[in-house]
Amino acid sequence: MNPLPDQPPIGVLAAFAPHTRDLTWHRAPSGFSGARVWRGEALGVPRIALKAWSLEMTRERLEQIHAWMSQAAHLNFVPCVFAGTHGGTVHAEAGRVWDACTWMSGEASVSPTLAEVEAACAAVAQLHSAWSASTTHGTCPGVFSRLRVFQESEEILRAGPDALPPVAPQLDPLLRRAVVAVARLVRPLREALRPWARYSFALQPCVRDLRGEHVLFEASQITGIIDFGALAVDHPAGDLARLLNDFSASDTTLFSAGLKSYRAGGILAVPEEFVHLLTDSGTVCSVIGWLIRLTVRRDPVSEIAKTASRLEQLVACIEQFRHI
Repeated sequence: MNPLPDQPPIGVLAAFAPHTRDLTWHRAPSGFSGARVWRGEALGVPRIALKAWSLEMTRERLEQIHAWMSQAAHLNFVPCVFAGTHGGTVHAEAGRVWDACTWMSGEASVSPTLAEVEAACAAVAQLHSAWSASTTHGTCPGVFSRLRVFQESEEILRAGPDALPPVAPQLDPLLRRAVVAVARLVRPLREALRPWARYSFALQPCVRDLRGEHVLFEASQITGIIDFGALAVDHPAGDLARLLNDFSASDTTLFSAGLKSYRAGGILAVPEEFVHLLTDSGTVCSVIGWLIRLTVRRDPVSEIAKTASRLEQLVACIEQFRHI
């Protein structure tokens, strides 16, 4: 398949007219999902985020994501999804599905303050409340997905770090460190998660990839939560665990403050230990995901330095786990 161009295809711009008309387009920085985003500006002011989703995203799934986003459209930090000339919010072209949303102002915080952590968790409580009408009950998908990832890592861990195939000089030492760190943690985390697999939880739509870089601030105020591509039914504690891991790492004060702020505006009918468990196990699963992606599936790495930086952060984090 041909690589995506620097400018959005004319057919895509036409599909989302008039929202895309007379804008200047710039490619925005991309993550690891394979999606691509263009920023549409008018007189230098960002207006529209035009997104070509990853090849795995389907029209049906994106339409469901848009429906859930619309339920939270009254929150000013949730992007507005625009309908195209065809009446729908999803356009298919160049082998991908596309959408157009408002460009959310602000910047992610690399080292968030206490006020920013509290503001972010309060906003997440509002977001979850907007989706609470869609509540169901059942076992927690986040727990089972972690247990499944642990099972998928067994062969890699059994073989050990010296059995890893070479990937790239910048990545190979990190991958060997990852195997050693993960091998120490999988068994105790698996045993801690298993009792929770028997519980019935109140489940609802959740972001499920609520990373710190997806939360935008201006003057410590939330201006945007972006990237809802993983949105699906799960337990809200999973969103908090993902966000607080990025925001607080090993800072228990920030972690507790974030939870307190969330509970002040939302319902979290689980103990703090469950959120901590999802945080730690989720981080280990992220490392396992990179191991499988790079050494088993042998996915091509287009940005080695960026990948190495992300993997270094994750491995360094789990190497510090002492309480497990």
